[in-house]
Amino acid sequence: MKLTVLGCYGPYPKARGACSGYLLEDDDSKILIDCGNGVLSKLFAIMSDLNKLDAIFISHLHSDHMGDLLVLRYAIGIGQLMGKVRKSIPIYLPSSPKDEYDKIQFNNAFIRNIINEKTTVKVNNFNVSFKKTDHSVECYAIAFEHSGKRFVYSGDTKVFDGFIDFVRGSDLFLCEASVLEKDRTESMAHLSAKQAAEIALNAGIKRLLLTHLLPEIKPDSLYTEAREVFPYILEMAEEGKGYFI
Repeated sequence: MKLTVLGCYGPYPKARGACSGYLLEDDDSKILIDCGNGVLSKLFAIMSDLNKLDAIFISHLHSDHMGDLLVLRYAIGIGQLMGKVRKSIPIYLPSSPKDEYDKIQFNNAFIRNIINEKTTVKVNNFNVSFKKTDHSVECYAIAFEHSGKRFVYSGDTKVFDGFIDFVRGSDLFLCEASVLEKDRTESMAHLSAKQAAEIALNAGIKRLLLTHLLPEIKPDSLYTEAREVFPYILEMAEEGKGYFI
């Protein structure tokens, strides 16, 4: 598996950056994970043919994770009308908030599939499962398994029971680290870098990739906080960079 970071900021990007979006692929498949604002142009920079996109998975319906679906739907729908896109693309996503869910479709651009904790999906050689997180809207962490390897994406969340068990066994854990611990409040529906590192350590994970970066916080500060807890492979997500799993 190869994971390419298209966007890694939230809830808004830095200059010339993009919010959450990741391309997961092997020799036979290309899967888009989240499609926040700015992600589509980053995707087109490395993959312009939408016929090659096998599936889309959306953790939750906040704009920094799904905003570019509202323009991707035009690219697919108009491409179909012009004969350039030959299919509707399967998309797996929560059904709430309903007003956001209802906006997404255009000209049958997507084949919509609603997810919950019991959902399992097979996309070619990928087996996909979900865990509902503790966020301000319905949100899911997503696990992808392929040829004995496991990759887990946290989505957005605060700490909750069962999260460590879900991410356990990951060969790569892509986890949000939105704030520093000193700035975190109990009402905040996000993780600090320290909390992300603690989850990874307690789950026995050896490789942690931090994402969902707030542009106002220096990545080095988040890295330093996480490094105080997590002694293994620790990286900050970088747009355009590929990570092999």
